[in-house]
Amino acid sequence: MSEIKINWKGHLEKYQNAMEELNLDFCVLTRVKSLTYLHGAFVPWRSAIFLPKKGSGDPILYTVLLDVERCKAEGQLAVDGWGPMKGFYLEKKIQKAAKKAGVYNPNGSPPRIGVELGQDICISGGMLQYTEAELIKSVFPGCELVDFNEKIEQIQFIKEPEEIAMLRKASGITDIGQEAVKKELSERPSGKVFTENEIAGIGTKAMRDAGSNWEWTFTGAQEIGSGYRASYIWGGCTPATNKKIKEGESLLVDLHSEYGCYLGDLSHNYVLGKCSSELKEFNEVYEQLCYTLIDNMVPGKTFGECFEEVSKVANSAGFGNELFLAVGHGIGCIGNESWPIITFGKEWGKMEFVPGMVEIAAVVFNRPDLGGLRLESPTLVTNKGAEVLPKTPFEVDYV
Repeated sequence: MSEIKINWKGHLEKYQNAMEELNLDFCVLTRVKSLTYLHGAFVPWRSAIFLPKKGSGDPILYTVLLDVERCKAEGQLAVDGWGPMKGFYLEKKIQKAAKKAGVYNPNGSPPRIGVELGQDICISGGMLQYTEAELIKSVFPGCELVDFNEKIEQIQFIKEPEEIAMLRKASGITDIGQEAVKKELSERPSGKVFTENEIAGIGTKAMRDAGSNWEWTFTGAQEIGSGYRASYIWGGCTPATNKKIKEGESLLVDLHSEYGCYLGDLSHNYVLGKCSSELKEFNEVYEQLCYTLIDNMVPGKTFGECFEEVSKVANSAGFGNELFLAVGHGIGCIGNESWPIITFGKEWGKMEFVPGMVEIAAVVFNRPDLGGLRLESPTLVTNKGAEVLPKTPFEVDYV
């Protein structure tokens, strides 16, 4: 058990306060980030939380039958099982709970139901599916499904002190993983050739030993890319393979930890032996990009302005096309791994950095046939500037 105590009841209160603002009778929440944020335990199966408005009873997590007892033991909410069979249909269970809580009367006005609609770049996001929406409508005739996503994003955007402490712990674990990788690379016997999968295993074992519970990312657990696999243009997905790592080429090690339902995400870059002067120059530009990004993650600065300052460095070095179009993404509890995105444009560019947000500072800087580098490092925005939570340096390690 974690020594850091998250205020899970406070999370419920935040959601229910937002429900009052939208005049919702109850919510049916399916996104992984909501399941984790409210239940406080890992919920891997297709599940939903029935959350009634204030003063109308307790929330219930519905998960698949085979995982009910574990979820009861490890989480904060009452748990019931569902399954695609008569007597266990999810929509019927939610209907029964809504009647019991007094937030639905078949002879009264149709309810306003908060749900999570939209698109998610993460395959494991958990937005409400079309079929699920139709089934909910079938048991609540005339109901109005109200998108609750904007409220959820704002609630989880600013982190509580305990959440920051948990993210700091998870980041410390990823530091341990990178230290183990560097040690194995530095002490490799003459003639020893590592595969990407071996590097993933080294980092994973070290982090598990340090208390990590899960390699959370849907992009392939620990992401390890070397040579051409590290340098796909704008490449941001490198699930480890049995490719052998050669001396003189880029080696990207992107490690993921999970501690107490909060996530760590740390990318670091290596070169084994000597590399070309061209790659060395490219690496040095990358390091400048990293420091420029951190210097501009300050309160009051917009995401668009931050991206512009990082872009100036790449453009002045002649590598403007090699920099990906975003320099950050969200991080938090399990499932909270995309919103918001630090980039330009009308969707995100006017959003400002504010104290209390924790964002993955991210630089993807790749040129095929030369090299590829990635920064991902959880960063806390404070009144004094940006604090990078992991301690692993930005500089490329020449091992």
